[in-house]
Amino acid sequence: MATILRHPRPGFAWDWWAVDAGGFLVQFCDGPAPEHLLAHVDRVDAASAWAEEHLPTWFTCGPLPLHAFGCNGELPTYTRQGVPDSPLRLSDAPALIAAVAALVELNWAVGDIWTIYLDEGWV
Repeated sequence: MATILRHPRPGFAWDWWAVDAGGFLVQFCDGPAPEHLLAHVDRVDAASAWAEEHLPTWFTCGPLPLHAFGCNGELPTYTRQGVPDSPLRLSDAPALIAAVAALVELNWAVGDIWTIYLDEGWV
């Protein structure tokens, strides 16, 4: 059975996190998410607000140490926004982010993939 993917607020920016099969933190910007995550939208929004407020201390300077993907629309196609030199493991992520990322487990490791078609078995 296919996973249902939806955006909680179509037309508005929304960040959410997942953990890949290798245990690494993955950030998704905009676009749809697995429908079960929408039951936790307040927790995801709180984590996003925390991440934005603490960005300088969480990541220090330089490129983000996590796999980040963005979506340009409502289709579940995400394109890589950067390649981390040393990707952050879920176990090393701040607790608030790790808690919401653990709600979505990807079936594969992100590795060096540039495009994720979320509706093709990733969740």
